[in-house]
Amino acid sequence: MKTDLDQSEKTRLYEDGYVIIRNAIDADAIAQAKSLIESFLPKDERRLLVPGKLATDERITGLFTESCVQQVLETVMGPFPPVLSCQVAVTPPFNKLGGVPGTHVDGGWSGELPEHAEEIDPQTNRPIEAERYFGKNDERRGANDGLLWMDPERTLSYGSYTTLVGIALNDQLELGNGQFAVLKGLHEEVEDCFREQRDKGDIVGPEGYEWPRIRIDKAGRPYNNGLPNRIRKIAGERAAKGAAIESWPWPELTPINLHAGDAIIALHSLPHTPTPNLGPNPRMNIYFRVRRLREGNPNEGTRRVAHGVSDHPDRGYFGQFLEYPEHHNPWATTKDALCDHWSEWDGMQELVAARRQS
Repeated sequence: MKTDLDQSEKTRLYEDGYVIIRNAIDADAIAQAKSLIESFLPKDERRLLVPGKLATDERITGLFTESCVQQVLETVMGPFPPVLSCQVAVTPPFNKLGGVPGTHVDGGWSGELPEHAEEIDPQTNRPIEAERYFGKNDERRGANDGLLWMDPERTLSYGSYTTLVGIALNDQLELGNGQFAVLKGLHEEVEDCFREQRDKGDIVGPEGYEWPRIRIDKAGRPYNNGLPNRIRKIAGERAAKGAAIESWPWPELTPINLHAGDAIIALHSLPHTPTPNLGPNPRMNIYFRVRRLREGNPNEGTRRVAHGVSDHPDRGYFGQFLEYPEHHNPWATTKDALCDHWSEWDGMQELVAARRQS
């Protein structure tokens, strides 16, 4: 069984922000998980809702905990709390997702917004009637379970983890099959954006330097903004230079083509998105959000954090503030990790040091 990444794989992870492990999961385990999910899906609806209880079913979480993926991560990243839950992500067939992928970095709030640009304050990039959308004290959870703020002082507006692991339950080889897609290599630029915000003494995340929480699209509609301005500009430049191809009109995005049983390991800071599934079959992926163990944090491994699915593990999964000892500042620790993501990868230290010196 594979227990580590080889040097070429580590190089790809460093340069691209992700690496694919082929045939990572046993075919029988994949078939069992796929059959289980299919047994809960309606047969005649375009919107396929997966019951929440499947996220903690050991036949699903076991794809990670009972496979080489857990052992590889323990070697290349380091220790982490038990994975208790996951995201079961099913994109229906012939589903266009609005036609435009929503590229983002995980950890932000995404919920209902006003319909028109004039309802957004141009100075703050917040709804003029903020309480209606964010709650009286900005406490409202987003539709994606995200939160507006991580800390009571509102200095950190983004949740985070260390790595996103995706496992494919079916083949996603032909373009337009709902592939997970990434802004390849922009993880380092995202890290620079977080660092720039911190070094300016500003909010880290949306509402901080050069990262409006809400933007307006070409049709004049407000949308939740999951990317700093610099990253959106680079993506736009890539799109302008690239050539769109049939079933893949987004040249800035790299499609992740997976066989059933393949796994992708991606840094949290790598911008990513699902894409439209124009094929005849549901696209089935299981995602695990894993954060390296943080010494001194008494909440590591507790169920209320929902490790494995949550992108805001400094707070409870349902938004509750957690108790921390005086010697442990979880938000300062998170800011440091966002500004130096390789610090959480034990098995990458030699390669990172060599590349930074070259």
